[in-house]
Amino acid sequence: MPLADAPMRVLEEALRDPAVVARYRAKVLEVPGSDCLWWSAAVSGRGHGRFYVGTVGGEGEGEVRDLCVIAHRFGYALVFGAAALNSVPVLGHGCDNPICQRIGAGHVHPSSHAANRRAFLARRSLAGNPLGDARGARGRSRELRDLTRADPAAVAADQSRLLRLGLQLPLFDVPAHTALGCMPSVTIRSSSAAR
Repeated sequence: MPLADAPMRVLEEALRDPAVVARYRAKVLEVPGSDCLWWSAAVSGRGHGRFYVGTVGGEGEGEVRDLCVIAHRFGYALVFGAAALNSVPVLGHGCDNPICQRIGAGHVHPSSHAANRRAFLARRSLAGNPLGDARGARGRSRELRDLTRADPAAVAADQSRLLRLGLQLPLFDVPAHTALGCMPSVTIRSSSAAR
């Protein structure tokens, strides 16, 4: 959903303000063994980073309120500009890390609501995929953010632990047709017919 005029002006001012840009960049950390750039500050209810960019309203523009944006959307606007951001309805995470700030292929990229939802549904049940993490997006993001702040190497350990859990070998051999959702036909005989 595009920003209205007043929030758009605040975002454009924030992108030009070296202090705001430095504040954003100070909250983005590198983690050993990860291609992602990790958000280390506030996290939204959906597990994305939140970033305060300024105040909207006042002087004939309505009620004064704080303007917070999803952190990776601010990062996208830093790379491509506010107008480009405003034309993109959704930014998807090819890395399945909702606090990733790396803009580009395999990480944060332009998408649509429908494409983003399809990608989520297709990948969330894959073995080892973080979208299936039992902590949920917000719980996972908050724990990983806290680990990023305390010990970035612990983030890589958590990621590899999750991957190992997802890649356990099955206890039983499963025939290919069963794994594809097809069940073989079975004939059931009554006990009298078996005699």
